[in-house]
Amino acid sequence: VGGVLTVFPAGNNGSADSQTLLIKLAPGEYRAQPGREDWAVDDVVAFSKVCPHAGCPVGLYEPDTHRLFCPCHQSVFAVLDACEPTNGPATRPLPQLPLTVDSDGFLVAQSDYEEPIGPGFWNRGR
Repeated sequence: VGGVLTVFPAGNNGSADSQTLLIKLAPGEYRAQPGREDWAVDDVVAFSKVCPHAGCPVGLYEPDTHRLFCPCHQSVFAVLDACEPTNGPATRPLPQLPLTVDSDGFLVAQSDYEEPIGPGFWNRGR
């Protein structure tokens, strides 16, 4: 509980815009947004590690307050509130990745991110 791990989707190891944070919350802490009730598995949630302000890696996690920090420009994201920004220049939350468990018991993504990754000025022609 309180642990964070950087992971990459299969086939995208090392890809800058694929960086994802897995965060293990305490039982009952996850407050799913409407439509995201099945996006966490055993209190593990996943969010993009790419800051929507300037694309820096958001990797500083404070488990006592459930906040993620971007060290580049000091944006702060509230993990329990769907990574909404609470401070700094970021104006969008970190996109959440829906998780599930596959038939072999592995934690996997249900799908790709439903929102664009990174800042608005990036070329998103994928």
